[in-house]
Amino acid sequence: MDHITLNAHAKINLSLEITGKRPDGYHDIVSFMQGIGLHDVMKIEKCSQKATKYKLPHCTVNGIVVYLCTDAKTIPTDMDNLAFRAVKAFTDAMGAGDPEQYGLTDQLLIDIRKDLPVSAGIGGGSANAAACLLGLNEMTGRPFTLRQLMEIGAGFGADVPFSTFMNAYRNRRLLGDLEGIGEASDAAWTYGIGEIVEPAKSVPRYVIMANPGTAVLTKAAYEAMDAIGYADADKAGKHLFVNDMEKYTLMADPKAANLRRFMQRRLDAEKILMSGSGPTMVAYYEDIDKAGKGLAALTEVAVTDASVRAWLTDTGR
Repeated sequence: MDHITLNAHAKINLSLEITGKRPDGYHDIVSFMQGIGLHDVMKIEKCSQKATKYKLPHCTVNGIVVYLCTDAKTIPTDMDNLAFRAVKAFTDAMGAGDPEQYGLTDQLLIDIRKDLPVSAGIGGGSANAAACLLGLNEMTGRPFTLRQLMEIGAGFGADVPFSTFMNAYRNRRLLGDLEGIGEASDAAWTYGIGEIVEPAKSVPRYVIMANPGTAVLTKAAYEAMDAIGYADADKAGKHLFVNDMEKYTLMADPKAANLRRFMQRRLDAEKILMSGSGPTMVAYYEDIDKAGKGLAALTEVAVTDASVRAWLTDTGR
């Protein structure tokens, strides 16, 4: 296989509780995660040997020159990009040697058509990494099972295991022969730092996602939780629609706090909850007509502030 195109779906957290800090500096969580309809589109393509036609940002990873083509101006173009890190982790797991021995050329092109906001708490970068792992696995003859790919992803991103699990489900028509895909689901409870993924029955809803046009650094949010305090580990995971990170983000990001207040006042939603470390706010609906009216109300904000973006999509369907 010379190329593959996959949809890289984002996730939302229907619950997120921080239960403590580990000796290695990471934090233990209990979270219910679920995929959404919004996605980037990722194409991975083998380049011809010693190709020189791509004047694009690139990194050399285990002897492979990986080029990045994207319509987004705000994503990293070096090894901070999770797609590049996915290539490294995947080829590390394949073992050192000539790329051709495991079905790759000495150059790859990764093309990302970006629709998901960056640093928004919905796992856009992790979605790209997941699609990269799944795509490379297909292009090299499926050397790894789904759970093995999730384990590879856990080595460089806490959300990558769930994103891989969920995106395998969302792309299952293209990945039908992947070993373990029958277990894949759109929803799961996640534990540890996110590497423990247990499939769960999805919670189907229509959702309005609203982003204030600001960014939250996940690392800073977790560090703030050390001072704010953690959830009771014995009681965590018993319910949905709670997010411990709101304590930090709504204090640190006035635009996010104002957006949430507007949504609570004007949107007739079942629940309104921040996703992940934010600042994206999610309004949940069982009724599509109510959701449509809520989206119309948010256009008022977008007219006066062009940095605010809102989408109507679905989750758990």
